[in-house]
Amino acid sequence: MEMRQVRRAITVYDRNLEKHTIPEYAILRDFRIGPGHEGLAGHSPDVASFHYDGAVYFNMAHEIVRQTVIVQAA
Repeated sequence: MEMRQVRRAITVYDRNLEKHTIPEYAILRDFRIGPGHEGLAGHSPDVASFHYDGAVYFNMAHEIVRQTVIVQAA
């Protein structure tokens, strides 16, 4: 399971497509690119999904990867 830390606040979406802001220094758990978590469409290889604060969030992979760093590799 990969974990990443946010370097600068990022905008993401939940399963209901509601927009959220993940704060700087937050830890993103179970980070995945491509086939994602249950409840999310698994057909886009460019989507990243992860757990934060008890919920699953997602956005385009390049939007998240460039604003985060790996703290634990898969």
